[in-house]
Order: sequence, then structure tokens, then C-alpha cells
Amino acid sequence: MPRLNLMIDLERCIGCKSCEAACKQVNGLGPHEYRTRVQWLGDPDVPDLDFLTVTCQQCERPACLRACPVSPKALEKDPDTGVVSVDESRCTGCGECVAACPYGAMGYDPVEHHAVKCDLCAPRRAEGGGPACVSVCPTEALSFGRHDDLLARARDAGRHVRDHDHFLQGPGTIILDRMGRPEHGRDTLAGRVVPKAQDDPGRRGVLDGAAVATPYRVPAAERRADRIERGGCNICFNGCPVKYHLRGDEVIGILGNDDDPIFAGRVCPKSQMSLQMYAGNQRLTRPLKRVGARGEGRFEPVSWEHALDDIAARLRGVRERHGPEALAIFLGTRTGVLTIMGYARLFQQLWGTPNMLTTQILCDEGKVQALERVQGSTNLANIYTREDIGSADLHVYIGDNQAETRPVNFGLVNGWRLERGARMVVVDPRLTATASKADRWLAIRPGTDMALGLALIGHLFTSGLHDQAFCRDWVLGWEHWRDFIAAEGYTPEWAAPITGLAAADIRWLAETIAAADGCMLYLSRGVNQHANSTQCNRVFMFLAAITGNWGRPGGGFSNVASEPDWGPLPVPETRRKVPERGPVGPSVTDWANAALQAEPYPLRALITGNNPVGQWPDSERTQQALAAMDLVVHIELFRNATSEWADYVLPAASGIEKGGVSRLAEDRRIVWNDRMIPPPGEARSDHWIWVELGRRLGFGDVLEERYKDPAVFWDEVFRQATPDLRGVTVERLREQPGRWLRTPLREEGAPEAGTLYLEGTAFPGDPEGRRFPTPSGRLEFWSEAQEQAFAARGLSALPFFYGDAEQGSPMPWFAAEGAGGVGGLRRSARHPGAADAAAGFDTELVTGRPPAPQFHSWTHYFWQAQEMWPDLYCQLHPDKASAIGVGDGDRVRLETPDGGSLEARAWVTRGIRPESVFVPIGWGEGQPWHPWGSVNRLTRGHGDPFSGQPNLKLHRCRVRRA
Repeated sequence: MPRLNLMIDLERCIGCKSCEAACKQVNGLGPHEYRTRVQWLGDPDVPDLDFLTVTCQQCERPACLRACPVSPKALEKDPDTGVVSVDESRCTGCGECVAACPYGAMGYDPVEHHAVKCDLCAPRRAEGGGPACVSVCPTEALSFGRHDDLLARARDAGRHVRDHDHFLQGPGTIILDRMGRPEHGRDTLAGRVVPKAQDDPGRRGVLDGAAVATPYRVPAAERRADRIERGGCNICFNGCPVKYHLRGDEVIGILGNDDDPIFAGRVCPKSQMSLQMYAGNQRLTRPLKRVGARGEGRFEPVSWEHALDDIAARLRGVRERHGPEALAIFLGTRTGVLTIMGYARLFQQLWGTPNMLTTQILCDEGKVQALERVQGSTNLANIYTREDIGSADLHVYIGDNQAETRPVNFGLVNGWRLERGARMVVVDPRLTATASKADRWLAIRPGTDMALGLALIGHLFTSGLHDQAFCRDWVLGWEHWRDFIAAEGYTPEWAAPITGLAAADIRWLAETIAAADGCMLYLSRGVNQHANSTQCNRVFMFLAAITGNWGRPGGGFSNVASEPDWGPLPVPETRRKVPERGPVGPSVTDWANAALQAEPYPLRALITGNNPVGQWPDSERTQQALAAMDLVVHIELFRNATSEWADYVLPAASGIEKGGVSRLAEDRRIVWNDRMIPPPGEARSDHWIWVELGRRLGFGDVLEERYKDPAVFWDEVFRQATPDLRGVTVERLREQPGRWLRTPLREEGAPEAGTLYLEGTAFPGDPEGRRFPTPSGRLEFWSEAQEQAFAARGLSALPFFYGDAEQGSPMPWFAAEGAGGVGGLRRSARHPGAADAAAGFDTELVTGRPPAPQFHSWTHYFWQAQEMWPDLYCQLHPDKASAIGVGDGDRVRLETPDGGSLEARAWVTRGIRPESVFVPIGWGEGQPWHPWGSVNRLTRGHGDPFSGQPNLKLHRCRVRRA
């Protein structure tokens, strides 16, 4: 048999560590045990980032084998395949092989005291499979096969094979160098540094006592599944297809679904590490009732009957004293779409409160508001197929770090890009993992994306580069925008000092977009989480429209998740309680005002299924708001910062413990899970909780007992309420290889929808046969009706530029309606952010998602996620670090003008603007292994006047050595 090896493509690897997660679960490894590791490598001299998979090289002359002092040796080399393996029964744990390996590829089991190394998943190979790391890799950066075949494939593709035989070991692993680099022939990774925030030996000991369960640190026989079920990951909105490996009522493996025609087994580390959610000892398992003061965190277990009876009685009291509107409901990611848009919405309408929000208000509400007005539908047009998004000639990411937030989708995009020779541009204040793969990185000043978009549009019109036919036929109001942008002087020269980008670069980007045969624009929270969220989204939608990149394969506008056009739930009119008062406001900051100041009326009860203290801006004020309420009910998987302020903490089931639909993917996929295992202890599904609470309040005739079964509720109620979903039956979902269907799907048995809004087609179900489901049948950017709607919020349907009040450079910002200028826009030179900058708060704080293994607070209860990325960090430029006397890994203190403060570990990198720092979300003081404060200690979140979306992305701060 020819020599077997891995091939590692540095051009494709994004450092997501999915291979690490697969290696540990398949081989039963625990904390500190490695067969494969991924290191992030930064260049101390230039903005650059590489990712290196450190694994056994399967050397021809292995130093580990020669160093082993045991006789017969504990290491052996297969004479046919060349694979080097450890015989654990012979290994004495002396560590000589670990010390001898010049590639740092040998691991060590500190519990059973023996060497650990990659053997290319020998048990899987014996059954006809291949290495687990290869099977899950979201970007196809890893390949497995015969050494000569892999080399031939690399040469046929014109790829440069890295020479890494510096130690005369004859390494077999093939490493493909980055493309388009002039340094071929020398070690381009020399001198690179690993950030201490990722890999600090001094921070590993805290996991020594971490409780691990099957499949980690158990014999191979106990890792063998007795059945495999298909489903979807339920952590983030992308719902990647997975296979659950089950043994009795235990989940012993979660890998990608290799039967899926598009994803083909690709999956990110979060999906795999949710093993540690199902088997973790940190889970809530019994209802808890507060016995101390709010914030003290003192609770006692109670029965479900006691908890729900008392909650119902206290809710009645709130209604009697303050009216039904005094109840607020806040739900999101963990609770799933069936709860958000189904069970809880029914409860809301039966109860009679207008105050229900989801994490969409923090995520992409500005985009939703913009889509409804521009396109008439919240269904995004494009889908992740080779024929659609894969056919684009240009991919432009603006405020979207897709490689870390949706690694599988980015892997698809990057793979198609490399196959086609397409280009990629990333606009971001940081050199993210996404930006590290781009042809150009434009380091924009945070919060100025709208100015960039207006300047791009201005240059396109001035140069006559817009698609005149598409504008004429399909864009309502484009002349109004064209004339307005020209009159305001929104040019590249105008935008350059605002954005920090050269005018020449702005012109280049505009011309590149216009010249591309298909350009995909990807936006995300970097655009959404600002006070100009709705208008900024409309600007980039207009950019896509006037270049003809709408309603075509390979060209379009994308922003996070795609929603169907929701229909009304079937609540009988006689049972629907219509609120007498409107919502207290569109934003969670308005909710805090209502709780603390009773403006415009009091909020006195909150039912939440998330972590408001960690997620909402100004966490201290959020705690004060919770303390002021008469009742706080927290439904969760783990105790987090919000739990400490609750009256009741109710243990929730999740994913395959409850079944149903989790989230809505960004290319309109609906993913189904059956209930496969029981939840831990007394935990119950959100479905069960809302039905039981509703029964106690007299809603049992609508929230029926049988709806506790999510399949019954989906088929009989949920899909029937929304025409886009009527063809998505549970039976048909279960028949699909990936357990998903793409909407809109309006009739049972109808073919799935592909790319939407194609010329010559009508939007599905539109009775008038319009291409776009707007009143005009076109994309709408200006009309008298739109002007009136925006004027009511202090804005205009025309794109007046403004930024955040926290921006440090003088520019228009939104204050209160009627505050001078245009509507609610202020243009005074006395800019509040500029005043803060002058007072010494000279740094722009940017927030966002951490690397791929972490997701909000969930993954901080997964020991392996903590092993991969343990500490809250603050990325800062070497110039900033030098000025304050900080080195990589040191503790820094961030302070804001109104007294907010937070500590984090410094990550010194040239991949960030010198004036900016970046701190990720998700950490909290009560987390089990690496507790840190939440970055929302520092945010205040002045909101978008149209959508209520708060500014979470840009604040003034100063940074000091802690």
C-alpha cells in the first residue's frame, strides 16, 4: 500500500479549529491531550495572519520512534502506509518522543500518562473511512490520500509545496503555501508569533479538574454508536446538517452530515462541541427560586408545579396593578424559531402585551426594516450553491467576518472563489480571519460604512458605471437618490477623511464592483449594530441594485439570516387581547427606561430566554432595570449573569432534547431535528413551558396540550400561518438527506425555491405576478409614502449621512426628533464623541464575535472551547501598546467617559487600525473556567431611530496597563 498522508492548504485554512474538535471526540481525548492543533500566527512587522495545523508529519525517519527507550518500542511505523502510531500498552510516559519531535506534533495524556499522536484515525481507516479532521473541515483545507496522488494534485493546480524538511526527518505531510506570495522557496512562517490570549501554558491548569463525559477519555468500545440520526446544529442560525451518533440516551459524537449534497460533512467546531452541552455537568436541571436579594445568586430548588403556579399568580398581580402591557418578553438564539415566532407569540397575543423583542433587535433588525421597504419581503435572494453564489466574480465583505461567524458558508465561498479565480475584498477595521484570505483589506474607520457606500454610489453615477437598464426598469426612486447624492457632494474625496480610506481606494472598489460579472455584497453586524443601521443597509442595497446585482445568480445583497414573510398566527379574535397601549419603544434601552422611570409606562415583569445582562448595552443599567421589576423569569441551559437577577430560573431543554426547528439559515433553509434524547434532570422544552404557563392563565384552548409535540405544532399551526412555509411538512423534512428544505415553499410537493427575483419570474405566491413583492413590483428606494414613513422617525427616505454620537470625528449624528438639522439629525461642530476624544478617550472601541469556537455565553460552559480560546482579549496595534507600555498577553484596562471599565488580555497585532481596539462579546464573571467581565459594561447603545437597533460597535474609550 502506498504511503498515506495529509495535505494542508494554507490558502484555505481559517483557523477555526474544527479539526481539533473532531480529533478529540473521535479519539476520546480530554483536556491537554492533542493529536492535532491549529495555531494562529501573526506577523510582528506587517498586517498578516496565517493558520498552521500542527499534526504528525508521518516522517520517513521519525525522531519520536528513534527516541523511544522502551523495548520493544512503544512507537511503530507501518511499513506499508508509513503511518507512525503509539502502542499505549507499552508506553511508559517518559516523554522522550514528545521532546524529540521537532515539529511539536506529539501530545501527552496527563491522566493515563502516555504519549498521544495522530495515526490518521486508524480505526476509521480500518472501516473504510478517513481521518475525522478531513471529514469536517469547513474550508476543505485538509485532504487525505496517497502521498503521490496528493502531490500530483497540487502540481496540477499549480500550487507551491512548502519545504519543511528542516530536520532531515522526511516529513510526509504536504503543506501548500499561500498563493500569490513572492516568498516561495523560504519559510514564510518564520518569525511569526502565536498570540498569548490563544495559547498560554499558564492558563491551561484551570481545566485540570474539568468533568468530561463520553466520548472523552473513555475506551473505544464505549465510543461506538448504536444508531446515527440526521439533524441540524442548533447553536447558531446557520443550522449546518450534522449526524448525531447515539448510544442509548447518550450523544457520543456529532459530525457533519456527509450525505448532504451541498455541505458534504463540513461542520464548525461549535457543532461538535455541543456534545459538551448535552453531557455537561454545568447544566441547569431543576427549577430554582430566589431566596436572597436580587443579584446575590441565592436560590433553592422547587418543583415545576410550585414555580409555574407562583409565576402565573405573580403575573396576574402585575396585570391587575399595571395592565397586561407591563409584561415584557425577550427571546432569541437558544429558544429557537418555533418558540420565538410560535409558542411565545401565541402567549403574547393571548396575554395582550405589545412588548416582545428577540435578539434580532441586537442582530439585524435594521436590515429587516430596510428589506421590507426596499424589496417588500424579508426573503434574501441568493443561495449557497455553485450555480448561484459560487458563480460570483467578486465577493465584498463589509462589516462581516464570515470566516469566524459562519465558517462553513465561508468555506463554500472561498472554495468557489479559488476554483473560479474570483476576487475577494474585505472592509473592516480589523484584519479578521476573513480579511486574511482577501485580495484587498480596506481598514475602514469603524462606524463610517454609510459614508463609504454613498461615495461608491456617487462615483458610479459620476462615471456612468451604473446599470442604466436595471435602474430604469427595476429601481423606483433611483433618480431621486442620484440627484440627492450629487447635490450633497458624496464623493470619494468627501468620504476619504471620514472613513480613513484613500479616495483612490474608494474609486477602485466602485469600479471593481461595476466591472465584475456578478458581485456578492455581504453585510453583517459590523453594519447593523450602529445608530444608522436601517439607512446604511438601504445604501448598500442601493449599491447592489444600481450595479444590477439583485435577482441574478452570482450577484446580490446578503446580511445574516433570511426570514420568510411571516403570517399572523391563528388566535381567535374572541381570544386575542389587543393592547390598549403601544410598545414602550423599539429598543431594549427603552425597556430599561420603562423599568426604571416608568416612561412611557412601567414594565414590571420580564420573561427571558437569553442573557440580557451580558447582551444588552450598559450591563450595569440592565441589572438596575431587572432589580426594579416585580417578576423576572429566566429560562436557560446554564446559569449566567442574568440568572442572578431572576426570581425564577427554569431549566431548558435544547436541540435534540426537545426537537423542532432551531433557527433560520441565511439562504432560506429550514432545518428539522427530531427529539432524540431526554433532557437532563427535570429540564423541559420551551414548548412545554409556554404551554404549561398558558394553561395556568386560561389559554389552554389555544395553547393546546398536544402542541407540546413540536411536530404537531409545526404541521397544524406554525407552517399553516405563513404561506412561505406551507409546503414544508415535517414528513418532507425528515425525508431530506440533510433534514432541510429551502423556502419559500408554498405548496406540499412543490419544488424548492432557488435564486429569487430572477428577471422574467414572479415572486412565489404573488397574485399580481410581480417580480418584487412591492407595490410597484420594483425595488423601492424613494416614494412619497416612504418619505412620510421616514419623516415620522426624524429621517428622510433620501440617504442623509450620519454616524454614531460616539464617533470621535465631527460628523452629523442622530439626536432626538426635531433637534435641528434635517429631522432628528444634528450637524453641530460640538460633537459629543469629539468632546470625549478631547478629554482623553482617544480610542475607538469595536466589539464583535470572538473566533469560531466561541458563541455568546453558551460555549463558555464547554471545556474544549475554553481550551481553544480561554481569555477575554483586547486587540490593539503595536503603536498603541508601546505608548501605554503593554506587551502581548499583559492585562489592560479599558475605561469609558461615563465610568464603565473592563479588564482583558492584550493581543498586540498590526491587523487593526492604530486608533482602534477590539474586544469580543460572550464572557461573563460567573463562567466556570475563565471568568471575565462583559464588554457591555462599556457600551451605551444609542439606537437607530427607525429600527431601534442599538450601537454596540463603536464607543470612545481609553486603554491603560492594568
